[in-house]
Amino acid sequence: MHLKVIRAYIEGVLRFGIDRKFMIGLLCPRKGAEKSILMEITEAMTEESMREYYGEKMDAAETDDYWPFVALPLTTPIHVFE
Repeated sequence: MHLKVIRAYIEGVLRFGIDRKFMIGLLCPRKGAEKSILMEITEAMTEESMREYYGEKMDAAETDDYWPFVALPLTTPIHVFE
């Protein structure tokens, strides 16, 4: 988990050029609501003329989704004990 926080900090400062003091938040959407929440956050954080540039990758050659914020998925490892 701490590596994700470090990555969010680095991407925020280096990619977006924001001040080194900023807020990191965690969202835990219910299953199936991830896309709608990402779109709502995008609408809240961008000007209307810029919204078309953000979203999920559409081309197979693209490797990253583009959002006006740093979005890092957190997953929990599944341990199987036998």
